[in-house]
Amino acid sequence: MSSFLIAAALAGAIVPVARTVPSDADPCTVPEPGARGAHAPSTSFTTEDQIRLVDLGRDPARAAGSFFTLSPDRRQIATITKQANPRTNSYCLRLLVMSVDGHAGPQEVDSGGAFINADFSLRDFAVVKAGWERDNPPLWSPDGTRIAFLKRVDDSTQAWIADPTGEARARQVSFLPHDVDRLVWSHNGLGLVLASRPDIRRRAEEIAKEAPRGFLYDERFNPQVADRPIPTGRIPSRYSYLSLADSDVREATPAEVALLEPPSPKDASEGASRHTTSSLGHSAWLERKIPGGILSPRKLVVALNNGQSRVCEARECEGLQGLWWSDDGETLYGLQFTGWADNEMAFLRWNMDDGQPQRLFTTRDAFAGCVLSGHEFICGREGAARPRRIVAIDIETGLERIIFDPNPSLAQKSWGQVERLLVSNEFGAESFADLVLPPDHKPGQKHPLVVVQYTSHGFLRGGTGDEVPIHPLANRGFAVLSFSRPDSIPGDASARTNLELMQNGRREWIDRRHVQSALEEAVQLAIKTGAVDPERLGISGFSDGTVTAQWALINSDLFKVASLGSCCEDMNFYTIIPGPRFTRQLRESGMRLFEPGIEDLWRPVSLLLNVERVKVPILIQNTDSEYKGGLDVVAAYRHYGRPIELYVFEDETHVKWQPAHREAIYERNMEWFEFWLMNRVNCAADRAPQYKRWKAMAGAPEEAGLRCAG
Repeated sequence: MSSFLIAAALAGAIVPVARTVPSDADPCTVPEPGARGAHAPSTSFTTEDQIRLVDLGRDPARAAGSFFTLSPDRRQIATITKQANPRTNSYCLRLLVMSVDGHAGPQEVDSGGAFINADFSLRDFAVVKAGWERDNPPLWSPDGTRIAFLKRVDDSTQAWIADPTGEARARQVSFLPHDVDRLVWSHNGLGLVLASRPDIRRRAEEIAKEAPRGFLYDERFNPQVADRPIPTGRIPSRYSYLSLADSDVREATPAEVALLEPPSPKDASEGASRHTTSSLGHSAWLERKIPGGILSPRKLVVALNNGQSRVCEARECEGLQGLWWSDDGETLYGLQFTGWADNEMAFLRWNMDDGQPQRLFTTRDAFAGCVLSGHEFICGREGAARPRRIVAIDIETGLERIIFDPNPSLAQKSWGQVERLLVSNEFGAESFADLVLPPDHKPGQKHPLVVVQYTSHGFLRGGTGDEVPIHPLANRGFAVLSFSRPDSIPGDASARTNLELMQNGRREWIDRRHVQSALEEAVQLAIKTGAVDPERLGISGFSDGTVTAQWALINSDLFKVASLGSCCEDMNFYTIIPGPRFTRQLRESGMRLFEPGIEDLWRPVSLLLNVERVKVPILIQNTDSEYKGGLDVVAAYRHYGRPIELYVFEDETHVKWQPAHREAIYERNMEWFEFWLMNRVNCAADRAPQYKRWKAMAGAPEEAGLRCAG
């Protein structure tokens, strides 16, 4: 056994641990969400329906990359669907092929494999596992006869090939000793170019060699993520060419690498993005208006094939998320976030004979993964009360036709009534919120309200982190305010480093004051509709939203109950648990840590320093990688008899990804808010211990006033 494996085995042997045995049942043997028969009456949209949604790509839409591709003849689409199964605690993954005209398909050409977690660099830590999926659009071969994709089997992610007709079984074609991150077809279709990072394993093995003499606690540590050093610095990708004829693997040539890493146009500035070139040789890209500003608005630049250039620096050209050239190479199209606080999306058209781009149409729906095909955009589209589906949108009229709806039976479900509220805070910053009322709401009715944060684009699922089920809450009689926080504050656009952003936002807690002001205005707008009971307000929060909730509980008396998906930003453990590097960065940002007298600095945001003031019940559902950062808060609140409860979920990242955990979090959040704001309990026998604890908490509803939830 290698030293790396020995160290891992010893770590698990310190205490007796019984792991849940993974189910060997097929995760695809689950009913479609909402299925009740073809002629069943409309019924409530529940947490069970939400957990079993069939998903296309990553949620939310603003973060989604490519998740489908067109065949070379543009007649077919290939995509991978994902459906959570809490019973097996895994996902049903299906590779589907369908016709663009909607007449044929979808046809399943492969299924199976495990969820492929994305990863990212965190500060200087090279690789940290994420709770969201890796982008994995299935790629057609140049001749349209095969589809290449990534599949994870037996803890290894490799390249696979599928037959789009479904006549032949999919087969694994790469067998590297490390995971494949990305792939692309060679121009001739005879092989695949693969990107991978073999140095991840090498660097981890080097660290494992330190185990016998103990690990030095230095800036390689982040106890929030691991109990051993983490590789730091950049780990570059290695590129290989895989011959499909004989399975030979060699180093990729520069021309082959360019298929995965296209070079920037020679005229583009550093940091330029969204490069695209037309069939006539025109190029387009986005550049920062403030050179070096990492959050700077972008301008649109076009380099014509005659050497001339055109630039659109107007506000109407900001927020672009995608650029495409028409088939004739003369017209540039764009998709952008626009409107008040970027609460809308719009398509633009810029004919090179026109002076400036023209807007085609605008919507509050969200689009993801769009491609241009002739006179149509083919996109993932979702609305506040409609999950993502694949549609074709006519460029000129904006009319859509549905190509593929992965959740057709949800049309039978009842959805909350959604009203968008446009918010301006006391500093003049724009934001917005969606007020969701029960489907059967009638004028004059007042409902308890739950705030969910901190973005509100596209389908209203569970807020950032997907933990508080919005439409199921509305179907249970709640009003839900899906609050989208202000994006930035003055000075952010010119910041050139993340450190400058931290310094800007933490100066007199200005970022938190911006968010609180917008939140209070959004809540007041909701109350002014007459549909919200101002005496029964709850708040939830995850990640940045946790800090918003902390600030609101300390600096206002609005909320009677809170639920947090992480905890807590405070003066002690929060500054220690992420490790020495983060502690140093906090100091560099201007934060005072551990010195005498720091209480006055931290008091506006510290739950620990406000334990005598904050008496609202707080539920915390955190991960095993992060819960230690809030233990001082939990201990102090328990000591003072405050109503607080902490749950810890095993083998989770910051964003929780396991279906069984997601289902438990949904249900517990529903029950927590119903208990404190509606005097309702789940009378199932297995919930009795939970309610025994809750009823014993300070301020709990009287037993006589409680009733079973329907």
